[in-house]
Amino acid sequence: MTSKYTRAIAGRLVARLPELPEPWHIEVLCRDVARLRGRPLTVHGVSLRGLPSGLWYDDGVSDRIIHRASATGYYRDHIILHELCHILAGHGVPRPKVVAEMTRTGPAGRAEQTRARLCDSIEEEVAETFATMVLRAAGQRPPRDLSVAERRAEELFGASRA
Repeated sequence: MTSKYTRAIAGRLVARLPELPEPWHIEVLCRDVARLRGRPLTVHGVSLRGLPSGLWYDDGVSDRIIHRASATGYYRDHIILHELCHILAGHGVPRPKVVAEMTRTGPAGRAEQTRARLCDSIEEEVAETFATMVLRAAGQRPPRDLSVAERRAEELFGASRA
């Protein structure tokens, strides 16, 4: 279960969002957040071995959210919202090893421009809580066919089917 502190932080971040789109579309919310921040925000689904569920990086010009291409529906939206929380909260510091790995096959010189975040457990809990709160507010619910690990994550981070 999340702490009152975590829920309070996540709630303040949710309150800073533009109006949630109806009907719900994560792409519309990302576009509206980019406009509000005055900075491009792009979302990419990629198939890379070893990629965490999601990743945010700042290339110096725009914010980029990368998620596993295999993630769909509710889980894709949750991953994107989790990363969006890190952007809105200003989480993160450069993490050279991740940056080097991300840019190893990319254009030369990108490593110093790319930022990956190093999040502590509180930042991660806030991001998970934020994503769940936004999806609840948008009327979205996780599918019923959850694995044991997904059910445990749901219990830990407060997701509900109510």
